[in-house]
Amino acid sequence: MTMTSHKQKTSAAFCAIALSFTCFAETELDSSTEKPELTAPSWFIEVPSVPTKFDWLLVHKGELLGGDIIAMYDERVEFDSDEVGVHKVKMKDIKELRTKDVMQLRFLDGSIIEGHIVINEDSVYLMELPSVTYPRENILSISPSEKSGESLWIGEISAGLNFKSGNTESFDYYISGDLRYLVSSGRFNLTYRGVYEEVREETTGSSVTTEDNHRVTAKYDYYYSKKLYFTLPSYDLILDEFRNIDHQTSLGVALGYEVIDIKGMDLNVYAGPSVQYTQFVNVEAGEDDQVVSPVLAFGLDFEYDITSDLEFFLIYDAKVVNEASGKFIQRIETGFDIELVDDFDLELITVIDNTIEPIADEDGNQPEATDVVFTVGIEYEF
Repeated sequence: MTMTSHKQKTSAAFCAIALSFTCFAETELDSSTEKPELTAPSWFIEVPSVPTKFDWLLVHKGELLGGDIIAMYDERVEFDSDEVGVHKVKMKDIKELRTKDVMQLRFLDGSIIEGHIVINEDSVYLMELPSVTYPRENILSISPSEKSGESLWIGEISAGLNFKSGNTESFDYYISGDLRYLVSSGRFNLTYRGVYEEVREETTGSSVTTEDNHRVTAKYDYYYSKKLYFTLPSYDLILDEFRNIDHQTSLGVALGYEVIDIKGMDLNVYAGPSVQYTQFVNVEAGEDDQVVSPVLAFGLDFEYDITSDLEFFLIYDAKVVNEASGKFIQRIETGFDIELVDDFDLELITVIDNTIEPIADEDGNQPEATDVVFTVGIEYEF
């Protein structure tokens, strides 16, 4: 036997031993890493196929939510849960939806069905008549029905108060209220915003009001398609003596369109004509204290969900008016809405009012072109 053949036999024997050891190790490893069978008790809650206590909403990720479906407009379902509060869920994210109460559902062609609704991935039908189905893609809106016995009104109110004492005492408040009436063809919105501030000097005992403005807006939005809507009509009432406005009213119509509709972000824009009447507190000699002006109004409404509990919003309204009314009037409401618990939110709001050419008073004093108010308030949704 040669030295070479001896080495080859030795090498082969070593490889065989190594291979046997590897197979043995893998066998031991496999047996040692076998996972034990997992066991857990059954869920204590059963979801009924026919809802009785909650409306049920199943999203494509597999999450099942129980609560109250408020309405669906703009391809978004407004959903209220005692645990997570009010949230808007896009229709494209919903796999299935079932209602415990009678609801109204409106289609793109204007037809309306009413009953206990079931929506699956492809179609929609009423539990009262399951054999008749309709294409899901034709759904335009969902709203409460008077037959359910539930109120068609929903809303929220927020308030912020501040008091300071010392060399001077100051008291101010901010109140905001939104009320909506929901029907299948659209929704009616009534909004109020009020800011008041008073300062009292300890030395003199005199009080001076430094801010006092109120704004009421009412409008009805009629949804023509999933993205297009008409405001028929809109009405504004403004009281703001520090801007030399005793009262100002406007009445008009508008065309609105949803420009952006992606996950967590929505942008609607609108434009339309209106007419505005202004009664000034007082004006310079020879000037008219009552002015009527044609108006071109436009604006936008932007919302961005930074997280599930934090929302940024921006509302911009603008009016092109005649010179006697101030030429150009604009208003910005922006800030953050932070969910606290149940139906309570924390609001951080900045309100900016601007008039390019404010109308001077009887002494020739022209109000500041821009007013800025920052408020912190607690919002309650009902």
